Amino acid sequence: MAERFGTVLRTYRRRAGLTQEELAEQAGLSARTIRALESGQGRVPRLASVREVAKALGLKAGEQQRLLATATDAADETEQPDQPDQPGRRRYLPYDIPDFTGRAAEVARIAELVGNGSAGAVLVSAIDGMAGVGKTTLAVHAAHLMAERFPDGQFYCDLHGFTPGYEPVGPASALEALLRMAGVDGARIPHTLQERSALWRTTLSDRRTLVVLDNAATAEQVRPLLPGSASCAVLVTSRRRLLALEGAVPLSLDVLPEAEACAMVARIAGPDRVADAPEAVAEIAELCGRLPLAIRMAAARLAHRPAWTAQDLASELRAGRRRSGPGGNEQAVSAAFALSYARLGPGCQRLFRLLGLHPGADLDAYAAAALAGTDVATAAQWLEELVDVHLLEQYAPHRYQLHDLLRRHTQEVLQESEPPAHREEAELRLLDHYLHTARNARLVTAPGQRLLPFEVAHPPDDTPDVSDRASALAWYEAEHANLVAMITQAAAHGRNEHVWQYTHVLQHFFDIRGRTLDWVTTHELALAATGNLGNRPAHAEILTSLAIACWHAGRPEDAFDRGLEALALCRELGDAWGEAVILTNFGIAQEQLGQIEEAVDLHRQALALYGGIDAPWGEALSLTSLGTAHTRLGRAAEALDHHRRALDRYRRIGDPWGEARTLTNMGTGYRQLGRFGEAVAHHARALSLDRRMGDRRAESEVLNDLGATYHAADRRDTARRRHQRALDIARAIDSSLQIARAHQGIAHALAPDDPAAARHHAEQALAVQGELSAPETAELTALLDADGGLRGE
Repeated sequence: MAERFGTVLRTYRRRAGLTQEELAEQAGLSARTIRALESGQGRVPRLASVREVAKALGLKAGEQQRLLATATDAADETEQPDQPDQPGRRRYLPYDIPDFTGRAAEVARIAELVGNGSAGAVLVSAIDGMAGVGKTTLAVHAAHLMAERFPDGQFYCDLHGFTPGYEPVGPASALEALLRMAGVDGARIPHTLQERSALWRTTLSDRRTLVVLDNAATAEQVRPLLPGSASCAVLVTSRRRLLALEGAVPLSLDVLPEAEACAMVARIAGPDRVADAPEAVAEIAELCGRLPLAIRMAAARLAHRPAWTAQDLASELRAGRRRSGPGGNEQAVSAAFALSYARLGPGCQRLFRLLGLHPGADLDAYAAAALAGTDVATAAQWLEELVDVHLLEQYAPHRYQLHDLLRRHTQEVLQESEPPAHREEAELRLLDHYLHTARNARLVTAPGQRLLPFEVAHPPDDTPDVSDRASALAWYEAEHANLVAMITQAAAHGRNEHVWQYTHVLQHFFDIRGRTLDWVTTHELALAATGNLGNRPAHAEILTSLAIACWHAGRPEDAFDRGLEALALCRELGDAWGEAVILTNFGIAQEQLGQIEEAVDLHRQALALYGGIDAPWGEALSLTSLGTAHTRLGRAAEALDHHRRALDRYRRIGDPWGEARTLTNMGTGYRQLGRFGEAVAHHARALSLDRRMGDRRAESEVLNDLGATYHAADRRDTARRRHQRALDIARAIDSSLQIARAHQGIAHALAPDDPAAARHHAEQALAVQGELSAPETAELTALLDADGGLRGE
């Protein structure tokens, strides 16, 4: 069994007769560091610190080697978290309403159909019915009742099939959300619909899980989301009967029977409030069309009006029906809505109608405060009031959404009651709320990188906490869909300033999270916006970022075209920073294409430009990029010197992104020198930083670096595992370069023992490298041709 670093360190310390505090003082470290190293509390030992400890302990050469070896093993273990996903108890169902009433026959039918997950095939129950009839409420209630039958997880996904103002959720997007719920690391989620569907089926294989797919538009939308295991069950709701969904058992909902509708009125309003007025209760139920949504809104008004009687409520509903005119059940919902809305306070009314301006699927109290122009405490109170009267749904803590029918009503009363100027002011406040918070989050997640100056006209008084990297990234993830929706809406309304500012601020998030499609799409909108504005500095910045996005998207010609356009504009503007960024990225591209001397020249030009404007972050980027080029030229010692200078700058700035990039580059330099232990330790520390930051693109690159180092150290099986992990991530974010590197690494690792599998991976790598005209093309061709072995000759 391998020795543990902490145990060996403690043994030597005790032999020396030193306390942890005394050893820390002599080694120039903190006592906390020594305690963490001995206890192994998730800390990768830094080799420089290990050497200082060895000196302080007076260890002999052999003892020093023993301590360094166990430190390297600790680093190796730290970067190997490849554990299979554990099912756990994953509960993602929305809240079950406590006053669910009626539908006993339907609940029993669903329970009978679903059984306990032991059917011969995956069970799909498709619940259909008109809007407001209670499909979602029934599905969620039944799912909660059956939850214990499915201990491995209960999942919920709103497909927005009939949500006003929204396109139905695509199956690929729905699968991404479901896979994340199931515990699949985002880096492992593949790019194509077919691969995601296959991974979803594999993930749920032999697990007893229940899936609720709400508000489906078509069978085609649902089909890829179905598990493949008989241990799973699925409940689907839709306004349409999904006849084309193979194997689905239909369950059509009608309005509530009279007795159940009356029972619902009594339960929500309070039995004591209506016990002496059965005729009025029956009239209320009929005036609400016996639709659960309408009954909830109307009865809630009676519950919140102690002076009212059931007859008063019936009278109000009759008047509302007359005002809204003929229209059957929709008229009933309109009458109930009008009654609930009319009894709200003015501020709460205004917030409700302004919710129709929000382009996203949900929001929190901060966004609501921005819309209404109030403080977050008041907005939160109003949101809860809207939930209390069933005009708003709280599907998760602090997240709110509108029922599809009520979204249409918000837009109707918005047009009737809110002057155009007020609507525009609310839209601008909302835009500036998200923009202001996104900019604050960017400053935390990308320190040292340039952010073009701009003014936020309506900065919010209350903002979410994004004061550290973890909270900033969590906010970005929670609001990602809303942020992209804001950009799209701003572009549609000609708000060009907001389009480029949002896009510029979000570039780093799109990059580190591997959201390349969003990166390209939003930047193309921003490019048009800056062109319309005639804002040349912003145009150059967007061009530069779009060039990088195109490179990551596997569009090298577009990348070079955009980059050259940006370079010319930056030189015309005298923008040294912008010019240096483009030269650096051209240098990185030239290096990847095998033009190493050209890359060195470009990096030196960029370094001089950064030095002339006192930009330490840019200097660090140029230095580590120079180091990488020198490594490719076989000048490892010179490369490591450049990397150390870069590392010093990144650490002084406090930029873990740059620190991680430089550490893995140093690992590559140590690999070239044959110092594999130090190489692995540097890669491992980079990997730890990248995972803490959630930088999926960098994680795939470092895993490929680790694979190459392990292969050089003749640890082929470990190398193959690292490359396979890198391949999973690279596929998920569609990173052509890292996909090719991973395939190539796996081919080398498999070649001695499994030439057929190695040939497959080499051909895959060659197909990608050929598109990029990469220098590895010749190496791969040689590998395939070697003795005809991998060619299968």
